[in-house]
Amino acid sequence: MLDSLINRRFFWLCSLWLAFVFVCSGVIPKAYAQDDLPALTGRVVDLAKLLDSAQETALSAQLEAHESQTSNQLVVVTLPSLNGNQIADYANRLGRFWEIGSAEDDNGVLLLIAPSERKVRIEVGYGLEGALTDSLSSIIIQREILPPFRSNNYALGIQQGVDAIIGAIAGEYKAPANSGSASNNSDPFSEKVGNFIPLIFIAMVAVPELLRRRGLTKAAKGAFPAGFAGLMISVVTGNFLIGLAVAVVAFLFVYFFGSGNGKGGGGTGGRHSGGFAGGGRIGRGGLGGGGGFSGGGGSFGGGGASGGW
Repeated sequence: MLDSLINRRFFWLCSLWLAFVFVCSGVIPKAYAQDDLPALTGRVVDLAKLLDSAQETALSAQLEAHESQTSNQLVVVTLPSLNGNQIADYANRLGRFWEIGSAEDDNGVLLLIAPSERKVRIEVGYGLEGALTDSLSSIIIQREILPPFRSNNYALGIQQGVDAIIGAIAGEYKAPANSGSASNNSDPFSEKVGNFIPLIFIAMVAVPELLRRRGLTKAAKGAFPAGFAGLMISVVTGNFLIGLAVAVVAFLFVYFFGSGNGKGGGGTGGRHSGGFAGGGRIGRGGLGGGGGFSGGGGSFGGGGASGGW
């Protein structure tokens, strides 16, 4: 009877904690839904119809040749609209859903253009973040992509962007010496994590106090370190959702294994694995069975940059 009461209270406690963090951060279930993500039909997914057939064919051939030579997967996608989504979040989810790049190397890059919102994003897989850094991605957007876009020459901007991305990965595209101001219009760190930091601090203080007042001392002791761990991971990775997952795992660990007074019993820990599941994996990526194009299991952590025109 006591164990049943403890388990019931623990279930509702976890549910309230997650609901509180979701409400504070503005992260809603839509952020996890995949029904707003298009299918991966090729290395160029031109849903906004910015390229003619010859341009799309030539670009696809270039990307296929680059993949054959290096195993890096670069995909270009244009969207009629972001439908109210932030481009950085959308590109990250799309890259994970499509699993661009190989599972071994996470060597995928997504170039996303949304002409209706006049936004562009370079999303970089974990394995290429050292070569295609956030600052270099921003410079490519500002110098190579946006000037033609401002003249409605989307084909030229996309081509120059692809050429620069490939050059940057190969170490052949360098940032100019006076590139310090080039990131003024790029996606800042605050867009990824900084906007959530004040809310996380409030939650770190308010939630433990609320639990303590309700007599849930053990849970209160786990709430603060969980929030702190989530905050640190969010800052390090630049991805709030990863920090949230770590916070939940940390809370469960402290609740079950941490010492302290209050109600609650011991339990068994669970395994945690990050990332989103995507489409079918086919090893190192490339062409799958029947000639269809597919990602190879790669993942993304929020690296890259955004811009607008």
